[in-house]
Amino acid sequence: MRAGDSFTMVNRGKTSFDAETFRLLYLPIIGTDAFALYQLMLSFSTGRISHFLEYLNIGLNPFVEALNKLTGLSLVHVYDDHTRLYFKVESPLNFEEFLADEFYRQLLISKIGENRVSGLSKTIEPKGKEISKKFHEIYKVSFNQPDEPQGQGAHANNNFDMGAFQSLMTRQGLHFNDENKEVLALYALAEKFELNWYELFKLAEQTANADKSLNVSQLTHRLSATHEPQRPLSEFPKAFADLIVTSKAHEPEAFLKQIKAQAGGFVSNDERKILAHLSRQNLVPEVQNILIHYVLVQQKNATLSSSFVNTLANDWMRNKVFTAEKAVERIMERNEGAKAKAAQAAAAQAAKRPAKLKKEAPKWSNPNYENKTSQEQLAKLEKIRLESLKKLKGETE
Repeated sequence: MRAGDSFTMVNRGKTSFDAETFRLLYLPIIGTDAFALYQLMLSFSTGRISHFLEYLNIGLNPFVEALNKLTGLSLVHVYDDHTRLYFKVESPLNFEEFLADEFYRQLLISKIGENRVSGLSKTIEPKGKEISKKFHEIYKVSFNQPDEPQGQGAHANNNFDMGAFQSLMTRQGLHFNDENKEVLALYALAEKFELNWYELFKLAEQTANADKSLNVSQLTHRLSATHEPQRPLSEFPKAFADLIVTSKAHEPEAFLKQIKAQAGGFVSNDERKILAHLSRQNLVPEVQNILIHYVLVQQKNATLSSSFVNTLANDWMRNKVFTAEKAVERIMERNEGAKAKAAQAAAAQAAKRPAKLKKEAPKWSNPNYENKTSQEQLAKLEKIRLESLKKLKGETE
């Protein structure tokens, strides 16, 4: 986005705006630059970005930051067709809608505190008997007409129901550590990963701490890892590809029982405790299954050893192994590392051995040997031979 870019407002004059609500509820969240920019957008119809910069007396970077804050709350939508920018300004929530929405309420609490928000929420209750008429008493409505589609903003179509999420938390005995901070984080995760409240709750339940408090950090890691592009099964060796598929279809204890039964063994109480510990450490079931297979089948151990299992589990947690594919990749890396170490050890051992002396064969033993001795040299050799024979005869006589 540049100062010279042209823009057009696509819905000028079609926005409702309550200045007092905007000041009291939105200003603390979006800040003064975004607050002023939104109101200026209600007045402009077309122009260049530089017009905003001149009116607001700010640079391009603060303008972009202010615009991002407005888009983040669905107050403005931005479209770019590479020739100009199109801005669509949405109406802010009214006072009651804002404070009744748990997401916006928690966002405001994070800025001005719960006491002030509670003060804003106080209203004067009417007295006496209500004599208002019901809608159906005054207006005749035909129920045969098809339903009108309702407008949906970014927050309106978010199917994350915090009320339902917290109700299920209560039933399952879960609780927050820092409610305001964690509620906002849950909204952000639900939007980023496009999850409804129940999908997010099941993951939050799996990653909760041992004391049943939510572990938002662990939940974030899990979601980030599971939403990364996974390596296709076709790229794994067939045995590992089959293992990945099987690991996703069984709970760890059932998987362990199956492996033990194939070997004629049984699951011990100590092994059940190890599985329970892995679950408390938030190791995903499919990853537990890969770990079980590695220890018992690939390493040919008769039982699960807590020290060995915990060493692997700690390594995998540190390396953010939250899927069966990642676990298998980690095993393959471990195997490659073991092979490399073995090769290095063999080379080092070989280097320590004394070198064998190589005895060369005489040249004349070579079938291609060519005798290049001269006649003069042969005569000398014959003389030496004869003299040696005379000496030998003299010694023997």
